[in-house]
Amino acid sequence: MASISENASTADDYRMLRLALHEMRTPLTSVQLNAQLVERSLTKLGLDKECRLVAMIVSSARKLDALTQELSDVARLRSGAAKLELRTQDLSRLVTEILARRSGELDVGRIRVALPAEPLPIAVDAGRFERILIDLLAIALGQDTDRTGIDLRLNATNDKVYLTFSAASGASGGARAAFSDESLGLGVLVARFLVECHGGELEVSAGATNALVLRLWLPKG
Repeated sequence: MASISENASTADDYRMLRLALHEMRTPLTSVQLNAQLVERSLTKLGLDKECRLVAMIVSSARKLDALTQELSDVARLRSGAAKLELRTQDLSRLVTEILARRSGELDVGRIRVALPAEPLPIAVDAGRFERILIDLLAIALGQDTDRTGIDLRLNATNDKVYLTFSAASGASGGARAAFSDESLGLGVLVARFLVECHGGELEVSAGATNALVLRLWLPKG
């Protein structure tokens, strides 16, 4: 069991992370706004190639800004500065609604969803669960290099609800793939923290055919 001093030290670490991320937001916002101004100027001049290059800068800045917001939220949760807003709802319906709402952002045509016939009641913070789902789907889609599609399956036991994401890694037939939080990026780390804040767990592994398998469980509502 962690001592009081260890818990305090961990809380301080998350507060420092939150402050550091806050400081990062200012230069990121500046980069994004100025890049957008440059993009508009180049558009008026008809410099299409240069516009595409600046558009890449704008897109990257937006992704970094979104990531800093996610990490800042995790730090606030971990330090006790924020709390989950839990509501009991049907997980199958929630997943369906999120995929419909994010269809312009994710290639939902490559996601095969298997839902149980019965409702899956669960107490979750809907906004933060959406972040978990989108981050893990993005990671799985990124591993689907052959664009064969990924599988998302939902099922439950008496006290837990499971979500399993499977994606071919493009390495079948060779050495067994080794997946980790480090190799998959910060998205899986953010998702893991948010899953743990809900009282669940996230497991990263390689399937029998070197497929990436992300499996999480949350307490049933």
